Amino acid sequence: MGVAERKEREKELRSESIIDAAERIFFSKGFEHATMNDVAEKAELSKGALYLYFHSKNELCMAILQRSLIILKKRMILLLDDNNLSGIEKFARLARLFIAFAKEHPNHYNSLLSYREHRGNCPATGRVIKSTIEENKKINGIISDIIRMGKSDKTVNKDIDADKLSLALWGNFTGIMPSSILSEKVIPNFDPEDIIKYHFELLINAIKA
Repeated sequence: MGVAERKEREKELRSESIIDAAERIFFSKGFEHATMNDVAEKAELSKGALYLYFHSKNELCMAILQRSLIILKKRMILLLDDNNLSGIEKFARLARLFIAFAKEHPNHYNSLLSYREHRGNCPATGRVIKSTIEENKKINGIISDIIRMGKSDKTVNKDIDADKLSLALWGNFTGIMPSSILSEKVIPNFDPEDIIKYHFELLINAIKA
């Protein structure tokens, strides 16, 4: 490994350690109450050194959000690559996958819900924003691929627009579904998971061949 490569690797490791520190601070104190000084102290850096890597709390939150997308993406890739399931079966299992992610990683899931807020306060050309947008596109792509697999194996209606359905489903997961997944009592006498599963059942019945 050359000098340039080693320096870049060290920079990446330092950036990851800062994100680790930011997660601990933001998840325990909450974004509004946490400060960049808190993060710098937890990461064992001066505040000036911290700003060399991340320009603001919002940018740090976007970095956490990107990490959240990567955690979810890895699970989705395993589902995508499962050769024992048809396209419609993979689509149906997205419900379980989304619920499990939200319940096992509630703080990371909550970070997804603040995307618009933090994106609006970050430089549009910043590396964190660009990387996060790319990860978001990859997730939409995986969902689209699952739907296309269903069209190919004839378990999903051939007239379904895979890209539009992917965007609608991902939008629901990061917008409409959250209160149902994260709250114990959203609607009296209804289990939150049952609501999500019912949502998917309706979708499956609408798109299956």
